[in-house]
Amino acid sequence: MTTQRQAYLTIDDSPSTRMDDMVDALSARGVPAIFFCRGDYLALRLESASRAIRKGFIIANHAYNHRRASQISFDEMTQEIADTQNLIDQAYASAGVSNYQRHFRFPHMDRGAGGWIVDYDALPVSCRQDVIRMFADGININLDPPDQAAVLKKAMLQDWLKASGFTQMPCPDVTFPWFRQTEMAAAIDAMYTYSTSDWMILPRHKGKWPWASLDDLKAKMDGDQWLQRTDSAHIVLAHDNAEIHDETLALIDHSLGRGIQYKL
Repeated sequence: MTTQRQAYLTIDDSPSTRMDDMVDALSARGVPAIFFCRGDYLALRLESASRAIRKGFIIANHAYNHRRASQISFDEMTQEIADTQNLIDQAYASAGVSNYQRHFRFPHMDRGAGGWIVDYDALPVSCRQDVIRMFADGININLDPPDQAAVLKKAMLQDWLKASGFTQMPCPDVTFPWFRQTEMAAAIDAMYTYSTSDWMILPRHKGKWPWASLDDLKAKMDGDQWLQRTDSAHIVLAHDNAEIHDETLALIDHSLGRGIQYKL
C-alpha cells in the first residue's frame, strides 16, 4: 500500500483569460490536469485550448453555456455537448493531435436530475452522509429528490454520451466503496471525490457559503477525512476563473505541500 496520496486534477470552466497562465504554472510544477471547457469560452479562446494540448494537457467537454441539465430539454443538452465537442475537435486538430478520448463533465454536476447527482439511497450507509455533504459543500445546487422524468433524463443522457463516443475519465485506482460500488464508477461523465470549493470565494459568492477565504479552503482541504487517505486515488475539482486564478493556484500548491501527487 502506498503512503503517497495520488490524485487526478480536473479544472472546470476553461478556457478563461488566465488559462495560459494556469497551464504554464502547472507545467512548471509538473502537475498534469484535465481542463473541462465551456463551448462559449472556447469560441473566444480556442488557441488557449490548443496551446494546452501542445503542452500535454487534456481538453474535455463541459457543455456550451454552462446550463443545468435538469433545467433544459434533453435535445438542448445534447446539442450543447455536441457543439462544444466540435470546437474541442478543432483545438486538437490545430494542435496536431488526432488520437484523443472524449470526456465530459456536467455543468454544476447536474447530471439531469438536479441535486440528485447520484442515487444517495443506494450508497453504503457507512459513508452516505459524507457523500451527500461532499456534494452539498462542493457545488451550488440543492440536493432535492428527483421525479421519474428527471431520473429518465439522467439515464438517457448517459446512453447518449456512450453512443456519441464519450468515455470515462480513466481512474481505475479510485477505489472508495462509495465510488467504486455505485453509479459513480459506471458513469460516462466525469465525477469527482473532492472539491476545492474555490468558487465560493469568487466576489459574487464570497461570504454566502461555508468557506469565505483562502485560509478557510486550505483548512477544508486539511480536514477532509477522505482526502487524507492513501488507499485510494482522488479526483480533485478546481476552476479556471481569472477572478480567483491566484487563489486556485495557491490551493493546488497547498495540496502539493501536503503530499498530494497529481497524475494522468
